[in-house]
Amino acid sequence: MIKKGMLSLVLACTMVIGACSSGDPANTNPGTGTKEGTTGAQAPVKLKMWGGVPEENGPAEVVENWNKNNPDIQVEYVRYVNDDGGNTKLDTALISKTDAPDMFISYGETYFNRRMNAGMTEPLDEWISKVSFDVEGVIGSDNIIKHEDKIHYLPAMKQISMVLINQSALEETGEKLPTQWTWDEYVQLAQKLTKDDAKGSFIEAPGEILPKIMLTLAQPQDTYYNEEGLSLFDHEAVAKGMQLQKQLYDEGHMVSWPETISNNLKTFSELFTGKANMVLGGTHLMRYVKNTQDFPREFKVAFAPNPQYVDSGNVNIAGFNDLISINNKSAHKEEAMKFLSWYLTEGNTAMIAGGRIPTNKKADMDQVVELFVGEAEPLIDVESLKNILSTEYVFPKQIKSVAYAELTKILTEESEKYMMNAQTLEATMEKVKSRADQAIQAESK
Repeated sequence: MIKKGMLSLVLACTMVIGACSSGDPANTNPGTGTKEGTTGAQAPVKLKMWGGVPEENGPAEVVENWNKNNPDIQVEYVRYVNDDGGNTKLDTALISKTDAPDMFISYGETYFNRRMNAGMTEPLDEWISKVSFDVEGVIGSDNIIKHEDKIHYLPAMKQISMVLINQSALEETGEKLPTQWTWDEYVQLAQKLTKDDAKGSFIEAPGEILPKIMLTLAQPQDTYYNEEGLSLFDHEAVAKGMQLQKQLYDEGHMVSWPETISNNLKTFSELFTGKANMVLGGTHLMRYVKNTQDFPREFKVAFAPNPQYVDSGNVNIAGFNDLISINNKSAHKEEAMKFLSWYLTEGNTAMIAGGRIPTNKKADMDQVVELFVGEAEPLIDVESLKNILSTEYVFPKQIKSVAYAELTKILTEESEKYMMNAQTLEATMEKVKSRADQAIQAESK
């Protein structure tokens, strides 16, 4: 039997606890999916999703489509710029107690691994099971890299690398559109496409360089690493890539490395302003292909597969991206997973027109091509585009990540010295290997 004094104390404690909770547990963390308002009907769960794609290129339509059909779970899209500053801004937001996103997109394994290793990503397996999302049927389990046998992200975009060519310039050379070729053949075509003020090729340094591309083609999985766990930068593909890229510069078939960097030249602008007749790009450039307001032109764009290291290769150097994770601090993980399940099965159809192919294996490729092309059909070789999009490729897979960002930096720095005649090929190959091995050993300690 509870004494009267003790009963008063229990009631007092209960009142204090009730006052602290304010009758709405979601109000305790307004930055990770809040419910606002405590009167009348229960307010909807509010989720924030951070991504790098401009709102007008699909995300605004995605959110609108979801919100109008799901009044109980409302999503807000926040755009960040996918550069070093923007990614730092996202990392800062993820540890915020007042304005953290519930869901966020990392672009590439390097940024994702950094966040996962920092404990920012929620293991998704439990939530995938709760909402009955069919990972195998929609994406394919082999297309996701697990961490300690747990899923920490789901890829929303299948990016395909390809070569975009000025069809009129190609026809003038008398050459046919390549359907299976090597980088040696790419250089030969660039020589023929160089005419007047137009270069035959453009590769956007330092982000895309042939040493890295050739090594990726030679070893798609864990490209940077040998069997001993040290760097693979002594592979002949690295030297071959350096030589071919330097040949393009030296023969005048591509604007120089320093000019590319100092003028911040971009792949899409070089092609669509007629300064280059052939560029290495990908499906992410489709929004520029269709942008005739900023880049008026008369020529059609034709599409060729990315060249291979060897004749029989079928490696595409792009792959699965838009890696979506749930913030492990989110107060509404199950609601976030419900949105992601919808987004990955049907919602990201709204992203296609902006150049993003859904990872959904059941996506209608005819619909994808139609949305890609839109009203720009007179300026696009639709058949070659369809061939590129419907081909089955081997995509790179990065499981190891020891000193990955540093290795990329080392490869770029040493390649630059060779491209600009600051050191020989032999010296470059020696330095890039020794520096990379040291970086791996230092981080492995």
